[in-house]
Amino acid sequence: MKKLIFLLILISLLLIGCGKKEEISKKYILDMSWEEIKKNANGQSVSITMWGGSKKINKYYDEFIAPNLKKEYNITLKRVPITDIRQPLNKLVIEKEANKTNGSTDVIWLNGENFKFAKTNGILLGNINSKIPNIEEVDSNALKSDFGEPVEGLEAPIGQANFIMITEVKNPPKTAAELRSWVIKNPGRFTYSNPNDFVGNAFIRTLSVDILGRDDFTVEEMGPVWDYLNEIKPYLWREGKTYPESSERNHELFANGEVDYSISYTPSIVENKVTLGEFPKDAYAYVMNVGSFTNNHYLTIAKNTQNPEAALVFINYMISNDPQQEKMKSSVWGDGAVTKKLKKELFTPQLEELSPEVTERIKDEWYEKVAKS
Repeated sequence: MKKLIFLLILISLLLIGCGKKEEISKKYILDMSWEEIKKNANGQSVSITMWGGSKKINKYYDEFIAPNLKKEYNITLKRVPITDIRQPLNKLVIEKEANKTNGSTDVIWLNGENFKFAKTNGILLGNINSKIPNIEEVDSNALKSDFGEPVEGLEAPIGQANFIMITEVKNPPKTAAELRSWVIKNPGRFTYSNPNDFVGNAFIRTLSVDILGRDDFTVEEMGPVWDYLNEIKPYLWREGKTYPESSERNHELFANGEVDYSISYTPSIVENKVTLGEFPKDAYAYVMNVGSFTNNHYLTIAKNTQNPEAALVFINYMISNDPQQEKMKSSVWGDGAVTKKLKKELFTPQLEELSPEVTERIKDEWYEKVAKS
């Protein structure tokens, strides 16, 4: 019996030692030269866990990024589509607690509250921006904070977003008060995606800045905003009994003529959808008078990635000019570039994104005080 106990203890120590050795080796990756990293990445595969709800974005990764990454670096890209980024992040937390070193993903596309969650739970590789050469060509403002949370080199920006309203209505409402009047006079012709969708959340935050007269409000101060949304609720599409689950669904309603407005974080989406015949030919983008929430989205690497070298090379490639220029095309993605050479001016005035705590709590408060009322 004593021998058996001793053997079990010995196996446990060996497993713990292997875990520590693996962790140390991955930290060492960030101490390697870039040439060594590229050499080791040759022939590796890398997975990217990302929202898979856009056919255009999926096509960009599958038909442009993947073949070019293979051609230039001999790295195979595997896209892992998900609907809720928090699920794979929760899985990484579980893997960390279990000391699992061969993780379930390599690269993760995220921002905002999900970045803070990953950072707080210690599931990210480390200061990857200190190692990636192309980071020198990125707009420095995108390297500072993500929805108010210091980046600290843990994620690399790959694109920028600018909240817009979309319509073909002439002289559209540009204040909360004007929008309320329009909605009441035109029942059933307006809706917004529920705030579990980050675009719908931005719509509510924009109204809040207007109604509350401040851009640094707390959720506790949002009573007038919930009153406003409840006031217009009976005049919304389907009398506010249901809301589009995503901005993509809102786009479909607008394209089908069921509503007169849509919302987005991608200004160039309008030009693209008009060109494709998906939006009315007179559709255009505009912003509310108070301004447009503006943010960046990022790529990061899981702490227990199985392919750290390939992950670093992949992210470095994503912030080079060719991939950035390709995704700027309205026919491809229409996403804003983050490199200094390609970065374009966005809609102004620009509003700085609120903290992840605020955006996260808006979801719950809206559900309790608007959706259920």
